[in-house]
Amino acid sequence: MIRVRKRWLALVAVILSGGYACASIQTTGAPASPDSDLSFKASSRPWPGGDSMTLVTWNLGYAGLGRDSDFFADGGESYLPPGRSAVLANRDAIAAWLGASGADVILTQETARASVVNWWVEVKGAVDEAFPGHGQAFYADFRTRLLPPPLRIRNGLATYVDAGLTAAELWPLPSDGDPYNGALRRRYAALATRINGPGGCWTVVNLHTAAFDEGAALRRRQIEALLARAADETAAGRRVVIGGDWNLRLADTRFAHTTRAEDLFWVHDFPADLLPAGWRIAADPRTPTVRTNERPYRPGENYTAVIDGFLVGPGVVVDSVEGADLDFRSSDHQPVRLTVRADGPHRPPCPRRSR
Repeated sequence: MIRVRKRWLALVAVILSGGYACASIQTTGAPASPDSDLSFKASSRPWPGGDSMTLVTWNLGYAGLGRDSDFFADGGESYLPPGRSAVLANRDAIAAWLGASGADVILTQETARASVVNWWVEVKGAVDEAFPGHGQAFYADFRTRLLPPPLRIRNGLATYVDAGLTAAELWPLPSDGDPYNGALRRRYAALATRINGPGGCWTVVNLHTAAFDEGAALRRRQIEALLARAADETAAGRRVVIGGDWNLRLADTRFAHTTRAEDLFWVHDFPADLLPAGWRIAADPRTPTVRTNERPYRPGENYTAVIDGFLVGPGVVVDSVEGADLDFRSSDHQPVRLTVRADGPHRPPCPRRSR
């Protein structure tokens, strides 16, 4: 998301102003722990056949940032969504769209459990219900400590797989250099899943990078670490697709807007020089995937860009990539759909392990 760190700082202000000044509010600064932080359920059925795989990625904006929302940390006035009814409408629309998408693999970011930030609306549970027979993995990269319900926050990466999901693990990413590594430190990690799909084993990675590091230096190091880990996967004979919210421009776009230049300090391009041979970006330059929140969404006024999409590795053919223009009704991001095929000989099956 665009100003994700400041949103959580704002949440702290709301909690403190509500009389919880004595509470200790922080997220763990320890490295991501695969043993305790990852929930996983394998797919109940094998890959049904066919030579292509369809994936969707979408940052859900915790169902609190639909088109009628603004946010004070982005230059707006509101601390919270317009009301519980607005969050419920956003949540239901998100779950309905995802459930009807027909994708084999769904990657979501800012997949929120019920908390103060979204008027205690359970978003992840509603998305779970849209995929009752799917395998799934979840990692809360935003997670409070020392706070009891109803102040506890669990918000993060969720992956849903229709068939063939055998394993999941966390790939910890660098965090030093994040200017918000204080009371609300985020636990950076990519959520990697292994799927027995067309042509053998695939590693599909769900990602949400930093956003406010000076000069995008931390984002660059996170991508370096991500690609190093991905190289191990390709060396092991797996096809790799990485999707999510990169917080970096994946395509050169010039969508009309009137957002102030000083509010766009976070905007940087994806460092294409880091891509190894055989890797490429898969993004749709025709459809914006993110908008700023200094005001409710007004076409031609809010800054928009393409920061959500995919990287694909060797042995993967991209058949199509397309953004879904939902007019930012339910989130400050929009979904992106990718269809890929296996290229080359059949690969070994995936190992079965969940940690």
